[in-house]
Amino acid sequence: MPMWKDTGKESSRERPCEDAALCRVTRAEHCFIGRKKDTMNDAEFDAIVNKIQGEVFAEAKDALGEKGFERWRNPKFCGKIADADGFARVKGSCGDTMEMYIQVDGERAREVSYMTDGCASSSVAGSFTAELATGKTIEEIFELSGADVLKEIGCFPEEEEHCAYLAVQTLQEALNAYMVAQTKKTRAAGG
Repeated sequence: MPMWKDTGKESSRERPCEDAALCRVTRAEHCFIGRKKDTMNDAEFDAIVNKIQGEVFAEAKDALGEKGFERWRNPKFCGKIADADGFARVKGSCGDTMEMYIQVDGERAREVSYMTDGCASSSVAGSFTAELATGKTIEEIFELSGADVLKEIGCFPEEEEHCAYLAVQTLQEALNAYMVAQTKKTRAAGG
């Protein structure tokens, strides 16, 4: 079954496929992509890929702003900390899972990182949350809010703002896990 509907009302070569929200490829491009590999040269293929990528990047910049787009393309603070002092994993109402890792030196976060199986917005929010928390005191981290993360990013899709709150919640739970572990160590040492 073709991915486009022929209504006869517009040029079939320029009409996007039925699922235009997910697919930015015109019918002509679908036909072109569907040709046998030996009839398409590298330049033709590259032109289609570059067009699609350009459209995706333009939409992402519009949604995330320049700062968020750059962070999406070049994530920071992403990855597990093997010897983390605190760790938490929280699954958001949207189904995304956020993990936060924290190393504490005295009363300050020495290193903070995140991992997520979620969308670009979750990744951007996790990255900025880790950045904001690094170097902060325990008290400052507990005062951090999703609104602070959104302010730092600058531009963020309203329907994705919950990602910032998920990232902060996960970070604060990781810090709480660290504090519980410290309390247990102190009690075990007789203090």
